[in-house]
Amino acid sequence: MTTTAPAAYRWRQPRLARGWEPVQLIGRMKILAQRDGIELPKTYQLIRDIYLWEHHRATLPAHVASLLGRIFDGPNPFATGHVQHLPMKAARTRGR
Repeated sequence: MTTTAPAAYRWRQPRLARGWEPVQLIGRMKILAQRDGIELPKTYQLIRDIYLWEHHRATLPAHVASLLGRIFDGPNPFATGHVQHLPMKAARTRGR
């Protein structure tokens, strides 16, 4: 009997199969980005973005998805359609 990973687990599988924590994945992303001259957001923002993406709550910016594709040996093994950019900062609507 074969079992398939639930949809919420599918995008985490390549990282978990390698035994990487999100910070380890981001470290590899930063190495590739530096080689390519790509500026990535701060680590805490990338952790948030990866978490939201792995749990199907947001899409990744194209340059981040491209880095993941290179890390996991493919053009973009995770895309289910057009890759869109995430907002870098949420707008505050309350206070001040």
